[in-house]
This record gives sequence, structure tokens and C-alpha cells, in this order.
Amino acid sequence: MATGKLNNSRSLDPVSRAMLYEGVTQGQMCILFRIDQRNLARKIHSCQPVGERSGTPIYDLAECAAYLVKPAYDIEAYIKRMHSNELPKHLSKEYWAGKRSQQEYELKAGDLWPTQRVLEKVGELFKLVRMSALLTVDNIERNNDLTDKQRSLMSSLMYAMLDELRKSIMKEFAGPDEKPVEMDLDTSMPEEPEEDDDEEEAEF
Repeated sequence: MATGKLNNSRSLDPVSRAMLYEGVTQGQMCILFRIDQRNLARKIHSCQPVGERSGTPIYDLAECAAYLVKPAYDIEAYIKRMHSNELPKHLSKEYWAGKRSQQEYELKAGDLWPTQRVLEKVGELFKLVRMSALLTVDNIERNNDLTDKQRSLMSSLMYAMLDELRKSIMKEFAGPDEKPVEMDLDTSMPEEPEEDDDEEEAEF
């Protein structure tokens, strides 16, 4: 027996010490929890006696209290916080059925999107960003106030931004195994049109 427990037990009267450290009778539990004998027996029927006192079965107080005291918290909220593996089998089945019904409702309401649809929308947004970036690059190339070195640097930065955005999107949507998802995120630079040598010579 631990020293702290021994010291505490010495400050108790014999009856209290026996109840806390040995066990309680059903009669004592009726008084403690203000319950009649019939309801007590029904509620603690799954609790096994831990011994006897004067020929009367005694029970672990803490174990029985779990069946006799009404929880002070909201039971529904507590169950929602529980992991599905912690639920009894009959409740687990109801839990997953409820989850499916909730998902179907949210899908119809537009509050829940399938992963593939999310990927498609993100891909569409990326294409809009890419188009705006390409137009910006085109405007930079047409700007005569900038030097060739400045235009090249600004264009390189724009394409680097697109590539970094693509990598970030792929990383965010990677699965648990970090396998990249299939997404159409093109960051390649458009090919410059080839100049026609014949036409240039004809102009001279």
C-alpha cells in the first residue's frame, strides 16, 4: 500500500475505510446514491462482487458508480466525440448509417463536394491564373520601356511563380502515401513562333 493511501486511510473511521478500500454493500449504495434496492440491482447487474463482509457481497464503489450516476455532460455530444472504434457494435452500425445520410444530404445541398469535383475546380482556377500570367508576360514583352534583361527577368519570375503554385497544389492534394494526384496543371511556356527567313529576305 502506498504511503499516501495509508496515511489517508488512518484518518477515516473503520466503516468509511472499509467502504473505500474494500467495497460497499448494496444497502450502503442505496443510501449513497438515493436509490431503491430494486433499481439498484437492475443497474449494477453486470458488476461482480469483489468480496464479502459478514457474509454479505461487497462491490467496488467506483465501478458501480459508473452505472448509478447520471452523466453531467451531454451524452449525444460525448458520443459524437468518440472514435467509431470505441462505439458498441450496434451503435457503430447506426453511426456509419447516420454518416452516409449526412453526406447524402450535404451533397444535395452543395455543402459537400466529391474529391474529383474539387480537383476539377482547382484545376480550372489554376488555368485562369496561368492565362492571366501569360497575358502579363506578353505585355511585358511588348513594353519598350524595359530592357531585354528586365523583360527576361520578369518573365522568368512569372513562370517560377506558376511552377511554385503548381507544386503547392500538388502537395496539398497528395494522398496519405504522398502519391501525387492526377491534375492538369500546365506551367510550360508557350512556344515562340518561328520567323520565316524567306519573308524577312523578301522585305529587304
